[in-house]
Amino acid sequence: MRMVWAAVFLVSTLLSGLAQEPSPLGLVPQPVPGLSVAIWTEKAQYYVGETARFFVYLSQPAYLYVFDIEPTGHIRLIFPNPYSPNPWKPAGTHVFPDGNYVLRVTPPSGRETLQAVACLTPIPVPLGTESDPFPLLGPDPQSGRARVLGLIPGPSCGCCATAWTFFEILPASVSWPCPPCYMGPCPPCWGIFPGMCWYYDPASGWQVVVGSCPGPGLCWCLGPNGQWQFQIRICVGDCP
Repeated sequence: MRMVWAAVFLVSTLLSGLAQEPSPLGLVPQPVPGLSVAIWTEKAQYYVGETARFFVYLSQPAYLYVFDIEPTGHIRLIFPNPYSPNPWKPAGTHVFPDGNYVLRVTPPSGRETLQAVACLTPIPVPLGTESDPFPLLGPDPQSGRARVLGLIPGPSCGCCATAWTFFEILPASVSWPCPPCYMGPCPPCWGIFPGMCWYYDPASGWQVVVGSCPGPGLCWCLGPNGQWQFQIRICVGDCP
């Protein structure tokens, strides 16, 4: 019984604290009787390269959507995603990642925000792909916010609740070696963390990706042991 009351107190405290700050995405939904949501992270600070977890509490079953606001202001949809595409969640506390994927902290450093939106009806959000599972919702912060506001029903709907939390991203606590370069163009030597790859696209140059090469081309990937691995993907025939 003591544990149940502790959980209720925690959720109530989170909700009351969040209500005092303006919504990061500008969402101001009307209160929904019986529906409340809270979100918090496992830690208040993460180093670049770490994997993160967060938790969401729902007072009743609802469709859940979680938006990530980077220190730059850019906005990504991180749930639902291609690895966990169903937004419907029962009442209770849920742990994320909730499927066969990880949430790895990437540069830049600064304050990052997670905002959860719980609705009684589904929202037509754009799911990412396996090569880009957490898509940007706009090329800049302003267009990203506008797109989110265009997706979420207005206050008159009376069908959504929202909550948010913050955490700090710190520079990597260790120095990783620069990727090898045997011939040009050479991959850059910044923003390095285990699990990242420098992918070379002849049209746009070197790009940071996570996991593996997203398409035909060359990749240098840093493994968890701090060793660089060279990857090359070749496409033959009808390629995407």
